[in-house]
Order: sequence, then structure tokens, then C-alpha cells
Amino acid sequence: MSCPFCDPQIKDCVFFESKNFLAVYNIAPVLPGHSLVIPRDHIVSFIDLNPQQRTEFLETTTRAVRILLKAFHTDAFDLSIQEKPEAGQTIEHLHLHILPRLKGDMPNPGDWYPVIHTSDSMIMDDRNRKRLPEDDLRRIVDKLRNVASRPDLQEHVREV
Repeated sequence: MSCPFCDPQIKDCVFFESKNFLAVYNIAPVLPGHSLVIPRDHIVSFIDLNPQQRTEFLETTTRAVRILLKAFHTDAFDLSIQEKPEAGQTIEHLHLHILPRLKGDMPNPGDWYPVIHTSDSMIMDDRNRKRLPEDDLRRIVDKLRNVASRPDLQEHVREV
């Protein structure tokens, strides 16, 4: 099976990029704003990143979080990396999940994590989860790109 994160069509979901990493909107979000930071190259493990790549990965994540918080009008978020199937990973390509959070988006703030790990239909990467219609996905990605280009965020989103 080919890697969906290596597919050239992933560019349609990119709202921020650095030299080696992409911030992409998830095509099947668990919550509004659910996005991923992925390496451009097919790197499977976080521990396979060299020190410079780890720094760039975290800088790209920080910039993506700032964009998402601004776009979704919140200052709360969750970050998660699942590595290997035992940890819930279903796509063997390093990816970090960013979930902007809003008060009341789930009955209890920590519910997203056990829900994802206990329900086959809700696993973050599961192909059975409901996907956004293409028009909705394009609208959200365009909004995020516009937020990323705003002058008040330029200090935070300049390319790494």
C-alpha cells in the first residue's frame, strides 16, 4: 500500500510548510481544526529524525499550532504522536496530531484520547472515519492559509 502522506495530492491540505515538514489539515478530523505535522520525506519514526530535523519539526509544529489557535479562536490544544500499531498508528509515516480544543467540545476534556484508542471507527488515522467533503476541506485549508499570511502572525509563521 502506498503512503497517503507521500502522495503529491497531500499538497491540497497543506496550510504551512517549512523546508522538511508540512502542516496539513486532516481530511477526517476528530474535532474541528484537527491537523497533522508530517515530514516531506518518508520518515517512519520520531527517533529517526536527526537533531536539526527534530528542532525543525517542533518549530513547524509550534507555528502550525499558532495558526490553528488563531483560526479556531482558542488557546487550548492537544498534541499526540502514535508510533507503531501498538500505540494506535495506522499510517507508517511520522505524524503529529494537533487538536485545537474548545470548552464543551467533548463531555470531558480528556475524552478524545480514550475515544480514539477504544473505538475502531474513531481512530485518528482510520480510513473508515467520515471524511470532509472536498469543498469543505478546501474552504478550511484556504482559511488557514489566509490566517498564516496575516501580518500579525508573520513573526510566528516565517519559514524555518
